[in-house]
Amino acid sequence: MESEAARSDLRLPVEERGRLLLAARRFYLEDRSKVEIAAELGVSRFKVARMLEQARTSGLVTITFDDEGAVDHDLSARLAERLGLSEAVVVHAHGDLDRVRSVVAQAGAEHLASSLAEGSIIGMAWGKTLADLTASLPRLSKMSVVQLTGAVGADLSQSPVELVRRMAQSSGGAAFPIFAPLLLDTAETAAALRTQPEIARAMAMYSDVTTALLSVGSWNPPDSQLYLAVPPAEREALVAQGVVAEVSSILITDDGSVVAESFTERAIAITPAQLRAIPRVLAVAAGVRKARAVRAVARAGLITGLVTDAALAEAILSDSVDGT
Repeated sequence: MESEAARSDLRLPVEERGRLLLAARRFYLEDRSKVEIAAELGVSRFKVARMLEQARTSGLVTITFDDEGAVDHDLSARLAERLGLSEAVVVHAHGDLDRVRSVVAQAGAEHLASSLAEGSIIGMAWGKTLADLTASLPRLSKMSVVQLTGAVGADLSQSPVELVRRMAQSSGGAAFPIFAPLLLDTAETAAALRTQPEIARAMAMYSDVTTALLSVGSWNPPDSQLYLAVPPAEREALVAQGVVAEVSSILITDDGSVVAESFTERAIAITPAQLRAIPRVLAVAAGVRKARAVRAVARAGLITGLVTDAALAEAILSDSVDGT
């Protein structure tokens, strides 16, 4: 169905449409001044200004911006203030979720490259967006990279071990991986694994991490690899407890409460207290379905910064997410 503007330009006399288009072409495409156009058409420059406005309002001329990947500084500042963060990078991204994730990942890679100092110690979690981010990294200053969680799933390209390797390779620094599953059957098994020399060495570095890099998993609505890895009965019980989000196996409710400590005790992962002690914790999240989860994680005080897309940011700012 044609818009009102599209129909209105057809009602203009043919000669008038031609003059409006000529003025617009000279101004927008040929970069001619209004004074020059006025001299050519034999009218005043004020008349040219009105003609350009009419060309736009009638639909003869439309102006579009290719803003994909561009940082929206105003939206970034407003989101940081709303969530109580020290930094936020919000980029415009369009298309399906894979495309949005790719754009956010690229922005995260560029933001990291410009803000990490040589000698930093990076804590690395895992997730699809982080996998895309590490694949987009430019050459970094030399720094060490330590794994913050065990692994989930069989996709090696998204394994935290692989992500740690890629980031260390980008910087030429040392890598401290954890060759263990994220979630164990019992707390006792997890505790025993934490004493293994290589795992213990990596986890001992958590107190020295200067920047942690996390993904955000949404449990309600579901958009999390960890959610899918948990047995259905246990998963449903956790959702019944109010779990809406997770970062690094830490389960969080709408109001920012950390719950299900017995679940965390079965995990090979950084603890909430250790995460809160890190000076800079940067989350990377893509897709409006994660808006509720991002808000919960920020309320929990588990992140200090966020890289995300405009649709997710606007959902949070407009309070158009479920829950409190």
